[in-house]
Amino acid sequence: MSYINAFKIDDRGAFVLPFELKLKDQEFLKYCRLDVDWDIPSVSGEDLPDEFSQKALKLVDLFRRKTAHLPYECMLFFDYKTGEIIYCFVEDDFDVFIYDEIYESHFEGKNVASIHNHPKGFLSAPSGENFQILEIENEDYELICGHDEFWILEAKGVFDKEVVEEIRSEATNLYLNSLNFKGDIDDVYSEFLIKFISDEIKDNIKLTKLRYH
Repeated sequence: MSYINAFKIDDRGAFVLPFELKLKDQEFLKYCRLDVDWDIPSVSGEDLPDEFSQKALKLVDLFRRKTAHLPYECMLFFDYKTGEIIYCFVEDDFDVFIYDEIYESHFEGKNVASIHNHPKGFLSAPSGENFQILEIENEDYELICGHDEFWILEAKGVFDKEVVEEIRSEATNLYLNSLNFKGDIDDVYSEFLIKFISDEIKDNIKLTKLRYH
């Protein structure tokens, strides 16, 4: 996913339009029509930072229930104090992952968080690419819904390119090293990644792993 400081609505309708025009956003419509599984473990208010409103909590929990069984990624950018959706991206079975553009001018004056799912069969933990939040000035939180884990990456402000590249490179190395250990690859990689962020990175970055209730 790339980031552009300009106003534009691309031809896929990736930008979530104002409420009165939202029906024209086909990806948002597809997201709205996804089935909701009320039987799966939820995301609770205890899991989220105190800054998240009740509307944002409901949005996050509904996202988890809509995407838990999908074989492809969905992603929302939203205001975590108002619950307003800013962007909605939905891929399909063919692409699996999201490759789209956002425009940071749409984040000005908002309290921005993003949330996306990792389909079953892929790592639940953040990959190096998931640290894209470090490059976005007004995004404070990135939430990741894995198959049985819920991740919160908190990083307020913009970080030096050297820090971003160091984290991405080390995340890749940690994953490759995890292949040499016995046990679940996701668990081993998760432990390595959390320790690296906690011990080696001191630039106001916090990574938390939670289990669903």
